[in-house]
Amino acid sequence: MPQSPRIDHHRGAHTPTSQPFRVERGALLLGLTAIVVVICILKALTLSNFQQSPVWAVYSLLVLVFIFGRFGLAWRYRPDVSAIPETDLPSVAIVVPAYNEENGITATLHACLAVDYPADRIRVVVVDDHSTDNTLSRIREVEADFPSLAVLAADVNRGKRHVMTAGMQAAGDADILVFIDSDSLIEPGAVRALVAYFADPSVGAVCGHTDVSNKGTNLLTRMQAMQYYIAFSVYKSAEALFGSVTCCSGCFSGYRRTAVEPIADQWISQTFLGQPSTYGDDRSLTNFLLPDWRILYAPNAKAQTAVPDLLPQFLRQQLRWKKSWLRESTRAVRIMWRKPPVMALFYYLGVLLPFVAPQVVFRALIVSPYFLLSPPVWYLGGVAAIAVFYGLYYRLKTHEKDWYKGIFFTLFYVTLLVGQLPYALLTIRDSKWGTR
Repeated sequence: MPQSPRIDHHRGAHTPTSQPFRVERGALLLGLTAIVVVICILKALTLSNFQQSPVWAVYSLLVLVFIFGRFGLAWRYRPDVSAIPETDLPSVAIVVPAYNEENGITATLHACLAVDYPADRIRVVVVDDHSTDNTLSRIREVEADFPSLAVLAADVNRGKRHVMTAGMQAAGDADILVFIDSDSLIEPGAVRALVAYFADPSVGAVCGHTDVSNKGTNLLTRMQAMQYYIAFSVYKSAEALFGSVTCCSGCFSGYRRTAVEPIADQWISQTFLGQPSTYGDDRSLTNFLLPDWRILYAPNAKAQTAVPDLLPQFLRQQLRWKKSWLRESTRAVRIMWRKPPVMALFYYLGVLLPFVAPQVVFRALIVSPYFLLSPPVWYLGGVAAIAVFYGLYYRLKTHEKDWYKGIFFTLFYVTLLVGQLPYALLTIRDSKWGTR
């Protein structure tokens, strides 16, 4: 069996070798180390806080362990995946659910049809969920040029889960089901790279890596570009170290058919608090597989997706994601205790800390300066330090020239997004706007 080189996504395929870049790399590593060291020293020098405000001091310490711990776990995730011989490649069906994506669906389908994979072992299925714009017309135009494209057109709009299920049924007996959002673009070698992880029979799903395609639009998209990169390369790497990725992104992920088929009916008919579950399809499907299958992250299987470039659209997306996270967390907390202890610890911390965060922010930015007459210097300093740490890491791994714009996301989260969680909790039964 031919062997492929070890996948080292933390170094990247485009690691520069010139002297200036080596110097910069050293400076960035020094900067990252300095931030960690300084924060640890300051924590040691302020041990008195544990006597004055033990709850907030413990919270602060747990946040640091949670943040830096995930970076450490992600660094250890070095998947050694061998290429599958051409004769042994499994059959694959790419399923593209589409709804009102007339501006992007053509490019998405062309990217899917151009993947590097044996033509007799792959098919592309696109399902239009009764779009009200010209999406179906664009799909038909692609179909005219590529008769192999399988097109399904729904008579009524039923939601993404129903569309995905229809795509699965149209996929025939494909071994691997690859789902791609209708605003995402995959690289030619992405499917072949993703499929290699399924050589392990215990793997039920694999999440590919997704970057932001429209990051140059404005500051909001720049911030999301950094957040996406860290969410995939760090957070999912840390979870994949234990075979327990908690959300296979709808942008680009693959599933073993034999893993999905037994739970498909439960997934499509899922309810929560008496209401149909109409959002968070990707996190929900991942949750159904977590008890019995290993779920990995493929850093070398790459895609790009367009993110919201307007604030109202972005806030609606974030609220939808928070509702999905709240709903699915009630299920995942009953699963994760069976995972390796370190994975379980970090998962439960990840559930606990967001609930405490709104109170911490309120105390730091409202109570302390206006009622206790104590400026939130330490709190804002800590937030800024973490934001710079994220930014330097992003620059180190991507060499993005506008990396510094990404650091505003952390400040944006603290001042605006953190307050969405209580609202999401209060309105979690409201699903009338569904997935869209």
